[in-house]
Amino acid sequence: MTFSALALIPRLPPLDKIKQIRARLNISQRELADSSGVSQSLIAKIEHGDVDPSYEKVRSIFNAFEEITKSRLLNRDELDIQFTVGDLASRELTCVSPETSLVETIEKMLKGHYAQLPVMKKGQVVGGVSEEQIKDYILGKCRDNIDSKEIISVKISEIMGPPYIVLDENTPIEIAAIHLHHEDAVLIRRNGVISGILTSSNYLGLGLQ
Repeated sequence: MTFSALALIPRLPPLDKIKQIRARLNISQRELADSSGVSQSLIAKIEHGDVDPSYEKVRSIFNAFEEITKSRLLNRDELDIQFTVGDLASRELTCVSPETSLVETIEKMLKGHYAQLPVMKKGQVVGGVSEEQIKDYILGKCRDNIDSKEIISVKISEIMGPPYIVLDENTPIEIAAIHLHHEDAVLIRRNGVISGILTSSNYLGLGLQ
């Protein structure tokens, strides 16, 4: 893997979130197709894992989620809807440890389509690392003529930033939006355990940024 591969890290959530978010929003494939401009048959294939869609198609779907959520939030009082961070956060948490190497972290981000990852040690959040932090680190070391093998073998503890904010799953989504104005992500606590993440990506359907 080369450093240029970093530029390929997409800012969209994994494809398996499409069915999950659609179910939470309680919309049909046809409704999503009408809102996104993507055919219902393609949406069905994506949800079943039968096709590898283009970035543009996936982006259109998450743009539709954003618009639908924004509309519902604006009409929440009328519809009696109360969104929480648990409604839109992932139901799984992928992380790295402080001892994880830079190259292993990049590979995990590429494989999982992650733009940021929490850094955890013994169940505790000790930091967070984003693609931007990684890019800045690599560019800085390249300017200093540091050998590439030395760069990619560095521990992620030397690159990571402060820990992400942790919110209870019942926290109103508006509170998360405040944090996401200046944070890459917030972590979600369910039953006392950190088990999910909500990112600042515009395609998560927050509609609040």
